Amino acid sequence: MADAEKEPLPRLFWWFFAAGAVSWLGDGVIVVGFPLLAAGLTGSPLGIAAVVVTQRLAPMLLSLPAGALADRWNARVTVIATNAAQAVLFAVAALLVAGNHVGLAGLIVIAFLADALGTLFTCSNSALLADVVEPKHFGAANTWLRGTNAIIAFVIGPGVGGLLYSTGRQLPLLIDACSFVAAAVVLTTLRLPNARPRPERTDRHFVAEVKEGVRISFGSAQMRLMAGMVGTMTLAQAGSVAAIVVLGTHTVGLGKAGFGWTLAAGNIAAVAVMLSIGRLAKLRTSSAVLVSLAFGIVGEVLLGTAHNGPQISLGLALDGAAALIVGITLTTARMRLVPREQLGRMTGGYQTVMYAAGTVGTIIGGALAESSGRLPYLVCAAIYAGLLATSFRRVRGLDVEAAAPASASASTSTSTPTSTSTPVTVPTQNPAADKVGDGVPGVPAGEVVD
Repeated sequence: MADAEKEPLPRLFWWFFAAGAVSWLGDGVIVVGFPLLAAGLTGSPLGIAAVVVTQRLAPMLLSLPAGALADRWNARVTVIATNAAQAVLFAVAALLVAGNHVGLAGLIVIAFLADALGTLFTCSNSALLADVVEPKHFGAANTWLRGTNAIIAFVIGPGVGGLLYSTGRQLPLLIDACSFVAAAVVLTTLRLPNARPRPERTDRHFVAEVKEGVRISFGSAQMRLMAGMVGTMTLAQAGSVAAIVVLGTHTVGLGKAGFGWTLAAGNIAAVAVMLSIGRLAKLRTSSAVLVSLAFGIVGEVLLGTAHNGPQISLGLALDGAAALIVGITLTTARMRLVPREQLGRMTGGYQTVMYAAGTVGTIIGGALAESSGRLPYLVCAAIYAGLLATSFRRVRGLDVEAAAPASASASTSTSTPTSTSTPVTVPTQNPAADKVGDGVPGVPAGEVVD
């Protein structure tokens, strides 16, 4: 296994990576693009919040159906088609905005459609990754994808989006459209000689496949443990992120410029921490998860007790690193535990958990901040500590997947993958009757955490 990890990633992966990087830049641009557009259309904070909530609503409601579609359809064709559809959507939106033909309701519809397409892309892209690299490279591939996604989509992209909006409010939409076109072109060049064949299916009930996605995602003890950890950490962290403006400007007393530099410094420090994630990804699953929880506890305590900008920056860096480490580690573990033909539905199940937990966490964090600007962070630290204490022994059960990649690689490269390729039994229908397809993976996308 150690020797396998030292093998370089195949050239095909870097084309896949390039397509993702271009698309993530567009996503980062629109992270601030939609709220800024909403602010220009209405002075109501409720109206702006409605656009942001709509962006989260699509993946929360549609991830399971999108996962089922991802497992049915050809992965490469699906990711290309979704990129092309998003390019058209944003190009039309840019024209409408430039001509002052779109209102708040129209912007909400555009945001929902964009994230609905993005949800299908995420579910499909996860399965496609399994066609691009072998299981022995899942850890390295997810590290590159998640780390780069975080830098581009949440550090570089939003800054570029703000500059573009100040030049012309339709520019963020236009740049996003161009990024999706570029990503589609790159993905079109992908050739997958080792793509799994799609077996014939006689019974393809869509609703049954959606329900199957729930069983795949949460049917085994290992999958339930990971879902619980991901959901709990996402809920707690979303609550702390929701209150960061209150902490920085009201509780600590930073000015707008000082708060901006504090966030920038935190992002730069987080990037520095990311540079060591490659080494951390080589740890056993249980060790990496425990390290991430420890980072999260320290980061949240620093935020909850912060009295100056540098302390906030350091806390943000450690908390961001915690989210990245656990996201990379558990995504890799799930990809090794779940058969190739079920990756789309598995990704859909976990996307549902993360977005639902993030929405609830944001509401709770805002409510806690009403009482005290420090409370959301101290509560988050306590939740992380409780998770560390209760899962310390159970998380060792995830290390069983470490021996799976080699055998899984051999079995999936020569025959139709089945649940026997890993030591974990994932509830499924008869594997011979299941569609292997060209599924598509859920690359972090992100994961914050994913």
